[in-house]
Amino acid sequence: MKKAALAILIILAATSCKFLEFRSGDKVVAEVGGKKLYESEIKSLIPPGKSPQDSIMMLQQYINNWALKHLLLEKAENELSKTDKDVEQELEDYRTSLLMYRFEKMFIDQRLDTLITEQECRDYYEKNSPNFVLDNSVVKARFAKISNNSPNLEKLRRGYKASSIEDIDEFERLCYSSADKYNNFGNEWTDIAMIAREVPYDVQTLEREIRSSSAVEVKDSLYTYLVYFHEKILPDQIAPFEYYLPGIKQIILSKRKQELISTLEQNLIREALDNNHLKTNINK
Repeated sequence: MKKAALAILIILAATSCKFLEFRSGDKVVAEVGGKKLYESEIKSLIPPGKSPQDSIMMLQQYINNWALKHLLLEKAENELSKTDKDVEQELEDYRTSLLMYRFEKMFIDQRLDTLITEQECRDYYEKNSPNFVLDNSVVKARFAKISNNSPNLEKLRRGYKASSIEDIDEFERLCYSSADKYNNFGNEWTDIAMIAREVPYDVQTLEREIRSSSAVEVKDSLYTYLVYFHEKILPDQIAPFEYYLPGIKQIILSKRKQELISTLEQNLIREALDNNHLKTNINK
């Protein structure tokens, strides 16, 4: 398939370009401003199974993009002023930033302690608990979406507010066989915005609903949506430790990285001064 598409493309290119050349047997498929695109450079672009027509369209798009890059560069070279074309400082600044970033990353990767205990996280949580006030409710919930034509709809409506382990298990088994979608969100604390994505309610409407009830049932022309909130913490309250645990770990890791970089920078300055490698002339 690839060979057929390439052959067709090359024939098309040959009809519009009189200067196709060979590079050790490699065919030129496009040329602009003295720049040449060779068959060997585009062979891998066509996924297996593509029709010749689709393959040609993909290759033509690639050639157009390739040509456009060179045409824009050509225009820039011809029409920009000498000052605008002077990018040496920008390139040097980029090279400097890139090398610094790569060295700092290597330095951190070699020294960063990634082991974070739960106690460290709890200590951080308790020390900074005023920062963990919720904007949205967080909940533990289970959700089911059932076709209005399902023969088990009424059974699910009766069972979605179950509280005993046995009844919850029975409800889940019925959901797996009858519901179009079921989710218990891993029995973990979840932002209510995640629940709102599953039902025909926005976050504000769902917030109002759960203030007065732990169960929400809503219906549209095709489906019935059942949500039961077996635990909830409303906005302006402090979120539970478990909800913020992943984020706290990232915060602690980030602080450790910043401490490593700060230590590196201080040591570099001190060593350079001690070795007279860094000299300053500041009047005090």
